[in-house]
Amino acid sequence: MAEDADASPPPTGGGGGDRKRRHASPVLPPPPPGPPPPGPHKRHRREEGGGGGFDRRRLGPVGGGGHDQDDRRYGNGHGGIGGRGGDGRYVNRAPDWSDSGRGGWNEGPGNGRREGLMSYKQFIQELEDDVSPVEAQSRYEEYKSEYITTQKKAYFDLHKDEDWLRNKYHPTNLEVVIERRNELARTTANEFFQDLPSGSLDTGPGLTGSAASKSGNNSSKNLVDSSDGKKGKHGNVPEDLYYAAPKAHPVSSEARRIRIDIEQAQALICKLDSEKGIENNVLSSSDHDKPDRDKSHGSMAPIVIIRGSSTVKGLEGAELLDTLVTYLWRIHGVDYYGMSETNEPKGLRHVKADARTYNGASSNATEWENKLDSFWQDRIQGQDPLEILKAKEKIDAAATEVLDPYVRKIRDEKYGWKYGCGAKGCTKLFHAAEFVQKHLKLKHPDVVVELTSKVRDDIYFENYMNDPKAPGGTPIMQQPAP
Repeated sequence: MAEDADASPPPTGGGGGDRKRRHASPVLPPPPPGPPPPGPHKRHRREEGGGGGFDRRRLGPVGGGGHDQDDRRYGNGHGGIGGRGGDGRYVNRAPDWSDSGRGGWNEGPGNGRREGLMSYKQFIQELEDDVSPVEAQSRYEEYKSEYITTQKKAYFDLHKDEDWLRNKYHPTNLEVVIERRNELARTTANEFFQDLPSGSLDTGPGLTGSAASKSGNNSSKNLVDSSDGKKGKHGNVPEDLYYAAPKAHPVSSEARRIRIDIEQAQALICKLDSEKGIENNVLSSSDHDKPDRDKSHGSMAPIVIIRGSSTVKGLEGAELLDTLVTYLWRIHGVDYYGMSETNEPKGLRHVKADARTYNGASSNATEWENKLDSFWQDRIQGQDPLEILKAKEKIDAAATEVLDPYVRKIRDEKYGWKYGCGAKGCTKLFHAAEFVQKHLKLKHPDVVVELTSKVRDDIYFENYMNDPKAPGGTPIMQQPAP
């Protein structure tokens, strides 16, 4: 031990110390060995009180204020997993930050700082030996949820003023986004209907035509351009695009399932068209109830499309279904078999499985069908996802409360009590207070937006945090220690 060898030994006897000696101090023998350290798989409970950081017993937040609702927009520095650890450094900072990593829980001797979310295997190595598998799993899920929440809060604070994020989640921006989306859907639908009777409609899985170019998405166009253009076994679809697209469950090619999907897709088209103001869609209905139609082999009453002045084309069965799911994808951003709806469709949608490769044997066919039907029935009976994010009812309720001071009760000698508008420069009078509220919302929207700015910002944050697919919400997994 070099340090001990260079140090002077303590004074001994009657006060005569080393300072009086002119020779070198003797080299001390090494100290006796202490008790052996616990084995590599042995851990003991530790009571780590005070401060922030992680408690080894639970790998959870100790001390601090936790995630108080009032502090939710400032997830870092408010205690808990997002607060400061005992060493004063932030715990679980997002990957956008420099010096990202966890502080507190693994900074003892021999533990280097490692970035990212721990795997379950890494996590349980930090637990004591007497934790049951059930409790360990519960603790890991809690830790993972807290980690992702902290990471998303940091990401939100970093990007919340950027238009691309506000356009996805802020209720004020969403008003314009919805209006533009509906206008684009109506334009694209008209172009789709022009191609339909001409026989030139491509029912492939990509975003072709104006929908792709106007959305700025060229991924599917590039795929189309790179294809050899051969069409045949899968209808009016290039072969390589069909094989490149993700596939639905094989049961999707059954005649029985095709008939169900036709009816469900038509109901979905009716719903989405009505939300976007698309009218007179010939695809949204057909003669399902005609008694002379043979439905035993998946046959459906055709939708008659007039071609020019003298020809008639009937769509039914698989051809009709392909047309319906193509319409849903290109006009409404709905991947029918993929069970998704987006305002920004990209790439290729899911396609129906090839009937020639399905022999009817599948262990999870019923489960997949139930999942598909449940997903789209909920949408048919539900509300536009963007309208939900806009939270109009919540904002209106908040506006009614904050606008009360702008409703002025005025005594008129001739007509009795009147209610005036309190907006700057406005002299309008009304017979009832609710008319003033309506007037303020219609004629003074700037006042309403200003007074409801806080609730709008709160909704913005909630929309982002509640979206499991939000950017910044995918954790970076921690690499194993070397």
